[in-house]
Amino acid sequence: MTQFNPVSQPVGGKASFIAIDWGTTNLRAFLMNQDGHIQAQRDSDQGMLKLGSAEFERVLSDLLDDWLTPDLPIYMAGMVGSRGGWQEVPYQHCPIKLDDLAEHLFWLSTSLPNKVAIVPGLQGTGISGLLDVMRGEETQLLGALDWLEEKGRGDESPIFCLPGTHCKWAQITEGKVTQFSTSITGELFARLNDESSLVKGLPKSDQLNEAAFKKGVLASQQTGGILHHLFSARSRFVCGELAADEVRDYLSGVVIGHDVNDILVALEAASLETKTCPVVIVGSQALSARYALALSSRDLTSEFLAANEASIRGLKRLANRQAKSEDNPAKGA
Repeated sequence: MTQFNPVSQPVGGKASFIAIDWGTTNLRAFLMNQDGHIQAQRDSDQGMLKLGSAEFERVLSDLLDDWLTPDLPIYMAGMVGSRGGWQEVPYQHCPIKLDDLAEHLFWLSTSLPNKVAIVPGLQGTGISGLLDVMRGEETQLLGALDWLEEKGRGDESPIFCLPGTHCKWAQITEGKVTQFSTSITGELFARLNDESSLVKGLPKSDQLNEAAFKKGVLASQQTGGILHHLFSARSRFVCGELAADEVRDYLSGVVIGHDVNDILVALEAASLETKTCPVVIVGSQALSARYALALSSRDLTSEFLAANEASIRGLKRLANRQAKSEDNPAKGA
């Protein structure tokens, strides 16, 4: 799995805008220049789940403090725009060019001196034809496209995988999202790993047991379906095929393996090419490494871009597009 290099973080330079990544559990603020360089960063554990709608402005004001000046617009992405967030922002419908999100920013009315905007999420259909939605990942996808273009790879149309509580899969062509699919991979594994009889009383570890994980991935590729394969975590332990410290990573391999298998089968059935370029995985290092292993079992290569890095790049691109529109109002109309 190839890693993308992070954006450099120079100390100097003039600040241009503030980027906010406001998720369910955490809030991160970045003081940025127009080139996407981070000048300062501030973090908070005041994620969306901890706040009522009337509390968001106060929390943001307390965190930003001396950054609150009229010349620094604030661009926010993530669950801050969801139902239960600061303000529910309507989804934009696919197909849509990701750059066009700049024309659909939702500007809040606040008592802050800064202008404050929320990036809208996307609504579309999954690979099955059922409705699907995302919030925050659209900004990460735009950031990933920004990186590809910076490296002269803007004409590529890779599969994007954004693992997490709810894993997103998307293929983007010429900067446009036509379809994406969500699977609840992370949430399912968390439930099974914490509450199920499959792992009750078995040891936990923060270190990946790669051999056990690969056994789970291989099991996911057999006949029988996910419900049968999940139970094999228990039966193979009881019958001595898995050691106690292997079961949880085996179970992870089964769940992630099915996520990868199912989306690849669906993409191939839809005649979408999956092997012309590496799959771009946008997420945390640890979780992305697991997806890279599962993809490699299907003879697919992958590249890694940290989710935080992708969000920053995406917000930078939206901020710069918005600034150009304001400088050239006739062109932006």
